[in-house]
Amino acid sequence: MQRKIVFIGGDKRQVYAALKLIKEGYSVYLAGFDKLDADIPKIENYYEADIFVLPLTGVKDNVVPAYYSDKELKIEPDKLNDKLVFMGKADTLNASGSTVYNLLKREDFAEANALPSAEGAISVAMQSYEESVEGSSCLVIGYGRIGKALSRKLRDLGAKVSVATRSAEKAKSVKSDKNTPISTSELRSLNGFDIVFNTADALVLGADILRNSDNSTLIIDLASLPGGVDFDSAESFGFKTIHALGLPGKFSPKAAGKIISDTILRILKEE
Repeated sequence: MQRKIVFIGGDKRQVYAALKLIKEGYSVYLAGFDKLDADIPKIENYYEADIFVLPLTGVKDNVVPAYYSDKELKIEPDKLNDKLVFMGKADTLNASGSTVYNLLKREDFAEANALPSAEGAISVAMQSYEESVEGSSCLVIGYGRIGKALSRKLRDLGAKVSVATRSAEKAKSVKSDKNTPISTSELRSLNGFDIVFNTADALVLGADILRNSDNSTLIIDLASLPGGVDFDSAESFGFKTIHALGLPGKFSPKAAGKIISDTILRILKEE
């Protein structure tokens, strides 16, 4: 008997991922999308399903973020026994009786998701920076997959790109990729940069750096909560900051949904 898949909460990425799995012949349902008109059946008792797909942002106190519902969606972990669960930030769900796959930890997902994340970050910059990105001086903090894709896209647009990284080995890659390397430990201020993009999942831009910096710099933080910026200090020093979360879901949900569904399909085949 074919297993039922339910997408619970999240944004339009989930809808496009669900549509792709339906095309692949799976029995798919939505929960937490009552305000969105989608040609996918809705389900009230989602514990009837065998496979759960939760948002990439994870859950908080077992509450699932649902952007297209006014109802609170809660997950009862003890009802997930023997279920498969796909999500991001899997450590936010204590479901010991189930098999939980953290999509964000998979290399295939991370590699594919880097480009729409980078494109979304640049879209945010274009909406918020009052001059042209071309010719601007940009700092990218972190040189993982998103940092690399973002640096490349910024260079293609004609920006001057510097990259801050803690790793000496990555600094070599930064230089070979025609960016200017900076040691994160030696970063004392943001002076000279028009736009700063943080991709590091650690507090990098604290009060010590911000108080020494010109507050005309636009700061865009791409890191998951709580982020890599001391937002309270940034506000007190007069910086414009944007915590840009879930960018693929906002700017390229169809492409991002395909990445989710493709990863789920690979995992199901691996099973």
